[in-house]
Amino acid sequence: MELWEVLVAMILPLIILVFGLFTRIGLPKRVNWFVGYRTSLACKNQDTWAFAHRYWGKLMIAFGFALIVLSVIGIILIARGTVALEPALFVGISAIATLVAVVVSIIPTEMALRKEFDKNGNRRK
Repeated sequence: MELWEVLVAMILPLIILVFGLFTRIGLPKRVNWFVGYRTSLACKNQDTWAFAHRYWGKLMIAFGFALIVLSVIGIILIARGTVALEPALFVGISAIATLVAVVVSIIPTEMALRKEFDKNGNRRK
C-alpha cells in the first residue's frame, strides 16, 4: 500500500474518534445549528444538547476505535498479500464504513434521547 492510501484509511476513523472525544467532554458548549449532534430533540434545550453529545460522543469513540483496529488489520493483511484486495478499494470500504458508523450512531442516540426526555425536551420522571 502506498502512504496516501494508509493515511486515508486511518484518517477517517481518527476523525471520528477525535470528534467523539470532543463531543463527549461537552463541545460545543451551547445549542447551535452549525456544529455538533443536531437533531430536533437534541436541540430542544441545553439539557437535551448535553445529554445527546455525551451519548453520541461515547458511540463515536467506540466506533472510532473499532474502525482504527479494522483499518490496521486490513492494512497489514493487504501489505502482506494475505488478502487480494486493491488498496484503493480498501480505502473506499474504509470511507463507507466510517459513513455507516456515523449514520447508524444516530439511531441509538435518538432512542436514548426519547427514553430520557419527552417530545418537549423535559426529562421523564
